[in-house]
Amino acid sequence: MFYYVLAFLHTILSVALVGLILLHSGKGGGLSASLGGGMGSTFSGTTIMEKNLTRLTVVVVALFTLSTVALIFLG
Repeated sequence: MFYYVLAFLHTILSVALVGLILLHSGKGGGLSASLGGGMGSTFSGTTIMEKNLTRLTVVVVALFTLSTVALIFLG
């Protein structure tokens, strides 16, 4: 039973991780600039919202890693 709950949590964390990564702004020229994501040097500073988004992403990555390891040992 615990395995299925952990697998469901792992699925939720993976979807959240993809969403959080896509919310980050592009840093360079690359694909995000060619699709209209590049804002130039006007908005080059990091804001509090971006720092909080990075912190949340790191927390989700840590939880995702722990759930992966737990699923490996339970499986």
